Amino acid sequence: MDYLTWNNSIASHFFKPEMAGSTVHLYVTEKLITDIGQERGVDFSDFIAAIKTGHFGVTRQGLCVKALQSRDNWQQRQLDYPPYIAYLALFVLAAGIEGTFAAHSYYPRLRTLLGEEPTTGQYPSFNRMSELWEDLEKWSNQDKSGELGIFNSTSIGKRNHIGLPLAQTLLTEEERRALPAIFAAADLDSTSHPAEEAIALLLAKHGCKQLRKRTLDLLEETSDSKELRQALLEWIIDELRDWDGTAEDSGKTQIYGLLRLCCKHDSTAKRATLSLRCNTKQEFPEDGLLLFLEDNSQSFSCYEDSGSWSSPLISESDGKPLVASEFDWLKGLQVRSADSKWCFRLPASRIRVFVDGGSQALPGFVEVRQLPIQKPFYLAAHQECLELLTRWGHSSCQDFENLQIINGLPSGWHFFKAKGAYSDELVKREYPILAFPTNLRLELAGGIRLEKGNKFFKFAPPKLVLQGGSESIKVYCNDRLLDSTEAADIYELPADTRAETKLLIEARSGDDIIRRCSLLLVENYSLPSQSNPQQFDRFGNLLTEDNGSASVAGALVRGVDFPDFNFNTFLPIQGKQRIFYVGKEPGQIAICPAESLPTDWEPVWAISKGRHRGQAMFCGTNLAESQPSMSKCKNRKKMRAWKEILWHDRKIISPPDRSNLKPLWKQFQKEAERV
Repeated sequence: MDYLTWNNSIASHFFKPEMAGSTVHLYVTEKLITDIGQERGVDFSDFIAAIKTGHFGVTRQGLCVKALQSRDNWQQRQLDYPPYIAYLALFVLAAGIEGTFAAHSYYPRLRTLLGEEPTTGQYPSFNRMSELWEDLEKWSNQDKSGELGIFNSTSIGKRNHIGLPLAQTLLTEEERRALPAIFAAADLDSTSHPAEEAIALLLAKHGCKQLRKRTLDLLEETSDSKELRQALLEWIIDELRDWDGTAEDSGKTQIYGLLRLCCKHDSTAKRATLSLRCNTKQEFPEDGLLLFLEDNSQSFSCYEDSGSWSSPLISESDGKPLVASEFDWLKGLQVRSADSKWCFRLPASRIRVFVDGGSQALPGFVEVRQLPIQKPFYLAAHQECLELLTRWGHSSCQDFENLQIINGLPSGWHFFKAKGAYSDELVKREYPILAFPTNLRLELAGGIRLEKGNKFFKFAPPKLVLQGGSESIKVYCNDRLLDSTEAADIYELPADTRAETKLLIEARSGDDIIRRCSLLLVENYSLPSQSNPQQFDRFGNLLTEDNGSASVAGALVRGVDFPDFNFNTFLPIQGKQRIFYVGKEPGQIAICPAESLPTDWEPVWAISKGRHRGQAMFCGTNLAESQPSMSKCKNRKKMRAWKEILWHDRKIISPPDRSNLKPLWKQFQKEAERV
């Protein structure tokens, strides 16, 4: 094969649509090169020969000089991939070679690969190879917006030019494939994970059979290679954050998630109400979940509430919310669906950290797996931890306080609050959940993402989250300094910045760029066209030919003319039952079947009302735009009817079933009271 064919074959192995939004590591082995060559009938030696020859049109001499020349104006040549990736693959291959080399000897490894004498000394222009790594990062993250994967040019150690390929060799492909099963066994979750030290302990314990000895040695806190250890943990956390919660168990795909404690605190009554919610990246079934304890002694149900959260677990025996304090938090808890497809766990722990649930759109406090730095938090701790925990709280936290709770906690547990923690030195080894993060991370949170990758709708951009930062770290967007708005580590894109399409986000310490990410804001989006998508008939049978009959392919429906939506058929009218359609402004009310809906306002509520009781159902098109709006109404009769159905009849109208709709219903009632 010629050089460019090798280059594109290697590039397409790593950068591909299924890696969209996920971190790419250019881990290259001799086996991988051999496997790629075998598909075209060539071997490893053919790759080395192609590297020495170089890309067509490269005229300069010297390995690294050829690599640099191949980069010149490559995008104007309409190439599919950067033409220097094969050179970077060679450099990574050399970093992973084993043999009788000195531990930190790199150039003899590289020369051995190329069939030269394994002497020391740098290749000419090797110190400029960082330009290629940085160009690859720009191409994958900015030019491609992460659609083929996200690459970060991370370096390890003080020798930057050698540290770049070395950073790609920390995990083998086999280890990466084993990580989901290890994450599941270790009760880890991508939506809320502990600090690096806790993750290292869990992986060393649960991955002892799947991870290499070299990897396990690096996970040890006493490891001599601190830079390698930090880079390895950062790589593992990237994999964890990309994990969708699925793992193979006995040949079956299972979905794993966390059970998270949620707490409502009544300071006056000195009472805590603790519930459990499921948290997962996967979509909840439309009919909700029915979950069983391992011994099948109890069963619980829940449904999707908001985002990645379920509603509080409900006991199937009495229909009441599960009381989380009735279980042993020291041992943890596990529930599964009847078919064992879904599994949720409350990890065992002597200390549990809580933060304000507002950031998750939840009431009260919600459990997290990592202690926030210099931000308010709450702790539930078992009495065996009190001596060290109290000493740490009074010496290393602001306004550390033991809350007096006489009802709601399990026996032997205490509840604390603090305005912030400034050090973890006293407790991080004994209680890793209280360890601060040691790696700086810049992440995108929230927003509406288009498929995978870093494309977001312009009207719903993400927020920026800086983890493990300090006062010396500043965040910039397209060279504009950002101010944190909600908290010390959360940044919101300014409105005028959103007018731009491509945004480059950088975390800097002085003039040094510590972390970088990019995103693309999209205003218009069209469905991808397919020349021949698979079509199904109304019974779900695959159509082998397009005969013009009614069919469906995902969200695309053909051969069907849909009538305009008729609100009068939204709820069936039975007997003397009437439907009251209520808008967000006083006087916006229509009573069916006597009246038809007007065209100058849209209903928010459809309220069915019989002789004795009624039921409110949300029928608005957008929850955020359905807030009640006060305005003057000239039709006093309509205004009285609007107030009567919302306020005077409030005791005989059942609120909406979904918990996320109840606050809006209460808000309408309060506004109606004022009319």
